[in-house]
Amino acid sequence: MSHVPTPAVEPQHSFNSESDVVDHRRIGERLRPPASQAVIDKSVAAGIAAGLSQELAETLTAAAADQQQLRQALRSPKVQRFGSEEFTYIEFDVVTWRVLPSPDNIRFEDAHARGTIGMPRFGAVGEQALLTFEMDSADKLIDAMAPRITDMEENNPHVESILDRGIETPGWLSAVRVITDLGAVTRLESTDGFGRTVASHKGLGITFKDVAWNLRPGSRRATNLLRDLVEWAGSDMVSDEQARAVRCSIMPNARVIIGFSAPRGFDRARRRFVAHLHMAPPMNFSTATTLNAKANAAVDNLYERGLLPVPSGMTAEGVRDVLDGSDREHGLLPDQVAVLACGALNPHQNKRQARAVNEAIVDLTGAKPRLEERTQLAAEVALRRFPADKRLTALRSSLDRAWRWSVLRGVELTFGEPLDLLAEARRELVQAGDAAGPATAELATLASYHLVGGRTQLLIRSEFGPRGSNIEPQQIMRQMAKSDVGLRQLCQIVLDGRAGRDPQELAKGTMPQDKRIADAEILSPDRLREVADLSDGEGITRLTPEDRFAAALKEFGERLDDLHDAAQAVGKVTGEDGVALVDTLGFNNSDVRDTLVEITDLVSEWRGARRRADRMRADLDESGDAR
Repeated sequence: MSHVPTPAVEPQHSFNSESDVVDHRRIGERLRPPASQAVIDKSVAAGIAAGLSQELAETLTAAAADQQQLRQALRSPKVQRFGSEEFTYIEFDVVTWRVLPSPDNIRFEDAHARGTIGMPRFGAVGEQALLTFEMDSADKLIDAMAPRITDMEENNPHVESILDRGIETPGWLSAVRVITDLGAVTRLESTDGFGRTVASHKGLGITFKDVAWNLRPGSRRATNLLRDLVEWAGSDMVSDEQARAVRCSIMPNARVIIGFSAPRGFDRARRRFVAHLHMAPPMNFSTATTLNAKANAAVDNLYERGLLPVPSGMTAEGVRDVLDGSDREHGLLPDQVAVLACGALNPHQNKRQARAVNEAIVDLTGAKPRLEERTQLAAEVALRRFPADKRLTALRSSLDRAWRWSVLRGVELTFGEPLDLLAEARRELVQAGDAAGPATAELATLASYHLVGGRTQLLIRSEFGPRGSNIEPQQIMRQMAKSDVGLRQLCQIVLDGRAGRDPQELAKGTMPQDKRIADAEILSPDRLREVADLSDGEGITRLTPEDRFAAALKEFGERLDDLHDAAQAVGKVTGEDGVALVDTLGFNNSDVRDTLVEITDLVSEWRGARRRADRMRADLDESGDAR
């Protein structure tokens, strides 16, 4: 068994000129006439001798274009590692009418997460490299796959290339047991070759239903199809359709997975594997699909390391299934899912949880994520009930920025009622001033969801940053949470959001109420900014100068963190040659330079004052009186 390096994933090249049409006989040379039962039994025995189950051995035998080539491949399987998963596979020519367009494809990741696809996820059979897929109706499965296959046929630019040249770039395939009202059938599925498989079926003139049920191994229709293809393959007197069918009949040197080693079941290992193939280097999937693939990988890694936050009354498995979209009947409120997502995928930077999220993303993409990427993943998971349209982009962007406030990193879900959280948050404000506590963080996270996802989006990301009335979502949340006025307004926003009401503005000095409030104004984005500004300094207790000094220093530190992140972002922008543009173009702004010098001088003066204070304190400790 040999290990091989990971190759770059190459797309099928597109050819349009007539001279690029491949002679069908070149591909047809790989086809063999229908094998005798004795030859089939020999191949199945070779598969079982290689450690495969009877079911998997029979599936490979039925899919092989050349039985002798299959047996030779079984004698020398290969191993390839992708991140934390290791896959054992064999290479052989596979006839394409044995490859099912995958009903659990990475292109459907966004639809799976949002529950709009109408199909389940893959399961797995024990420790085998064998997937399961179960639906109560074969007709429903066919209907669910039809628009996705049609979309691929009409919009994938490589389809015409395959019709004219056949499959030139082999794909990875896995075995899947499909269970419907028609019984169970086992086929190969297009692990990372969905487009190639759909195109080849178009060239063959067959359907999803044909592959799954009509062209059964050993059936008369399947045998006649192979005989026709073999006859056409050796003839130069064929129609264009017949020549095209021969070209589309084989996936040469397909890589079929027959074993695996991973800290998770084959269904999840295969899902991560496909994401790894398509994101390193990144492919042009939708933003929602890409973010969901990364988020699911991060959730898996957190679960396997025992790092998922588990609220009282839930299990780690339950949290995982909620966050990866597997469980849509969990009973949590949408804003509670948002808190769960923020707490799991947006942990503090130096925590083990943050490293686990980063490792999962690096495992898929090969690139270390930026700090804000964790908030993007959390926001995407929180907003899965919204369709992936233009509005989602604005919602995600605003929630992402609101959750960059350090107080919300690692927020914990307690299932506390909004009014109870408000009472505790007010106590935190009295005791700690601007140093927000856990109840404040939970209340603010709940409210941020409704401020973004309500009927009117109130938290709006400014295109130009915090200029004038354009206040970024993070600043609004921070401002609201540091006063009694703001905390009460956040609580009212949660109550209204859960009841499906437009958020009402609380009159000064009143407490939140879970009902329509007489004469209450409805909040607007502009009015929310005004409320946030008005709440500045209107705490429920008088802060000492020392408290205000500590809060100001904390704010200064947070702004420095933001500045450091912004400076790092400048250095990450590279030209086409991969060299950072700041290294080649440089940067010179006298205003920025003067401001940094002024800040440095101020900090130096503060440090000098601190040293003097330390010396005075030491003198007091020794004599009880300052010298």
